Amino acid sequence: MKLTTALFLTTYIFLSHSTFANLGPKGEPKTSSIKQKVKNNSIWKTQGYGYILEVKGSDIRFYDITKSHCLINYVETNEYPSSDISITQDGAELNWGTIHPVQLTQLEALPALCQKDLITSIHDNNYVFSAPQVFDIFWFTFAENFAFSKELKWDWLAKYPLWRKKISAQSSEDVLANVFEELLAELGDAHAHVESKEGRPMAWHNIKWTSFKKERIETPFTKQDEFSSPYEFHMDLNKKRADITSSYFIDDVKSQRLNGSFLLGHLPKGISYLSIDDMSEFTEEETVSADLITVDKVMKHISPILQKSKGLIIDLRWNSGGFDLVSNRILSHFINSPLYIGSKSTRIENGFSQPRRVVIQPANAEQYLGPIVVLTSGLTMSAAEIFLIGLAARDKVTIIGEASNGGFSDSLPKQLPNGWTFALSNERYLDFENKNHEYSGYPVVQKHEYLNVQALKEGKDYALESAMSLLQ
Repeated sequence: MKLTTALFLTTYIFLSHSTFANLGPKGEPKTSSIKQKVKNNSIWKTQGYGYILEVKGSDIRFYDITKSHCLINYVETNEYPSSDISITQDGAELNWGTIHPVQLTQLEALPALCQKDLITSIHDNNYVFSAPQVFDIFWFTFAENFAFSKELKWDWLAKYPLWRKKISAQSSEDVLANVFEELLAELGDAHAHVESKEGRPMAWHNIKWTSFKKERIETPFTKQDEFSSPYEFHMDLNKKRADITSSYFIDDVKSQRLNGSFLLGHLPKGISYLSIDDMSEFTEEETVSADLITVDKVMKHISPILQKSKGLIIDLRWNSGGFDLVSNRILSHFINSPLYIGSKSTRIENGFSQPRRVVIQPANAEQYLGPIVVLTSGLTMSAAEIFLIGLAARDKVTIIGEASNGGFSDSLPKQLPNGWTFALSNERYLDFENKNHEYSGYPVVQKHEYLNVQALKEGKDYALESAMSLLQ
């Protein structure tokens, strides 16, 4: 879905999500040959996701629902035109920027919860903050939509009394934020976060980033006296890493930085190097369509170089994600036939929806089909991981470095009465071998620690050296 990525590694805030768009080969929205206009004031319930949609003229009003709550989601409301709802034989579907449209069932009227018991919010004059109410909405939204309760052996009903007693009617927003922070730390959901109404991060917890920060930034920082803050120290490590990597490039061919996020370098013995910093916002437009066009332009530009290469190293070690469709578009330039990369299913009331296959079509351009070695780390996340499992499904690909972050799922956006927004992982992504890598990350065949202080002191990039050896 169309969301704003919040990823602030350099300030130790790690909030990211996977996003998708259902677009045609040139970035334009796909349209059916026959599209029936949805009726005004019609009411629709999503399969999973916990939404009721109400068509209001050219817009859609979103209601967040649980079995006991209903409130208007003002962030999602009016974000998508009603034309994004398409009538189907089985009901309708919402094309809101996901790789598969969200399935909808029509209702005769709004549920009673959304009429008589609609929860007031800061958008209403009579709103009064209630910590227990906000907590309950947060808790039961997770209980009904979180995709990995079984894997964590997390019983929402049994644990509710233990967590509910942490707050009272007198609890402040600060107390509530602390409880949410504690809860998210227990769940370890890479995409879960809470933000204030101003967009300030309130609670989040990414297991691998937390470990990375402590082991490779904060602890080494205490053993030096050159930098006054972990932030400055981290920035210096990043600069050293970039300088060391580029030192392996051959001098007589200039490296190229393309659209800010792509770096093409040339290594000895005919090997090319391509780092990709992220999977979104390549242009000032900050739209998926613009990003897809950029991908095609970049790949068209570098394709003649890649065709002459004996091998390619793709570096994703610091890529924290963006749009999955961008990942898939990049992948399309490395395959020459349809490639099944995995499947997705959504948490619904009685388990999960039927898995839906993800098949990538080759680009309508010259593709690079030679051997590839991919470099990953625990910071490789979200849409970058979707690219990773796509590459893994391709022939002649080797993945080395560190297991990726383990944050594959989409991020489900929700809102709370006090204006806070939050998100959680509500989908299960399986790879081409039908394996789930959420939390654990996609595995590697050779391990090389990313941003290793000792290696940086030695001026070495051992993962890059191993990748070069594999391709020689």
